[in-house]
Amino acid sequence: MYRSVPYEPLKQYGDEKNQYNPQGINMRHPVRGTVVRKINQSSTFKGLANDMMIYNIHKDSIEVSERTLINPIQRNDTTLAEGKILYGNVCQPCHGAAGKGDGTVAKQYKGVANLTAGAYKTMNDGHIFHTITHGRGRMWPHGSQLTPEERWKIVLYVHELQQQ
Repeated sequence: MYRSVPYEPLKQYGDEKNQYNPQGINMRHPVRGTVVRKINQSSTFKGLANDMMIYNIHKDSIEVSERTLINPIQRNDTTLAEGKILYGNVCQPCHGAAGKGDGTVAKQYKGVANLTAGAYKTMNDGHIFHTITHGRGRMWPHGSQLTPEERWKIVLYVHELQQQ
């Protein structure tokens, strides 16, 4: 049987221990702060499939996201408060506190969307989720910084801003 010379992350041969890993195994634990792709059983997503492949929509297929993605997070005071905090940390520097596209970044780089006017007011949940995940126009993608659950909470808060 052939054994690869380097340590392979998904293989462990019998009792052979990896001398460079404190646990003695080849597979390492994920880096702290990375986005989990499996759904935690205590998550809001309990009724859905147990992985995030349902969100594996191509970045150029925003129409698919509009038609198929439905926000699984219930709108209540807790989720709106969490969405507000997430929005403040991730979105506010560009879109501003009220979502009018007047954040500190927007003062340097023109073209930041005003989320409370025009066609932005009528965008559905799937469209906003897709835009946060993959970016659009001048907006960079944030899918690697936010879990799907966090993105859905931001979607709820963006709708809250649009109603004000």
